[in-house]
Amino acid sequence: MSKTYHFIGIKGSGMSALALMLHQMGHKVQGSDVEKYYFTQRGLEQAGIPILPFDEKNITEDVELIAGNAFREDNNVEVAYAIKNGYSFKRYHEFLGHFMDQFTSFGVAGAHGKTSTTGLLSHVMKNITDTSYLIGDGTGRGSANAQYFVFESDEYERHFMPYHPAYSIITNIDFDHPDYFTSIDDVFSAFDDYAKQVQKGLFVYGEDPHFVRLQPMRQSITTVLKKMMTLWQQILCVQRQGLILR
Repeated sequence: MSKTYHFIGIKGSGMSALALMLHQMGHKVQGSDVEKYYFTQRGLEQAGIPILPFDEKNITEDVELIAGNAFREDNNVEVAYAIKNGYSFKRYHEFLGHFMDQFTSFGVAGAHGKTSTTGLLSHVMKNITDTSYLIGDGTGRGSANAQYFVFESDEYERHFMPYHPAYSIITNIDFDHPDYFTSIDDVFSAFDDYAKQVQKGLFVYGEDPHFVRLQPMRQSITTVLKKMMTLWQQILCVQRQGLILR
């Protein structure tokens, strides 16, 4: 019997989109949150996904826990109960990093333009072949038969470090999130570490002066460009069976 995914903080924009995507893929999903109404719960309610009040009784052996980043042992009864009683849980980005391994994945990272670019790429991909996606504005789509997964890859607090996508776009590198990053070099270091984890192809804006410093780019700009050309040729090569990507 498959476990139910239980989202601690299911009304969060990323959490609600992930919950809906898993539900659309045929998984059992439920979650808990505060009673105050948030617009993100509308889609959950329309899908019939149970939204429960925070309660330690929600934590059982039959659920797999996914906890929102805002909830900690000192401010949430469910997280506190899980830690006290040895129930393991994953954060949103930790779960996503593992979950995407079953797909050909496309990450979209960058200081600016992630959400728009993820939306555009998702729209193109879903009209070519069956594709699941998660966008940073809280929208997403899940398909039980999808082989491809497009997602927004967020650099804040280095949340994108569990991700090892097959392909990734990095729109730009700029100083942002001063509550976490200390300098542009700190931001660059995060993106450099992320870029090293991209498995097959890295798409970057060539006019951005920071991109030439990325280690994968330094290692072989020619190889990356060849991969980019090959990928786009494959995307344009649509057969009756759908998109061919290896």
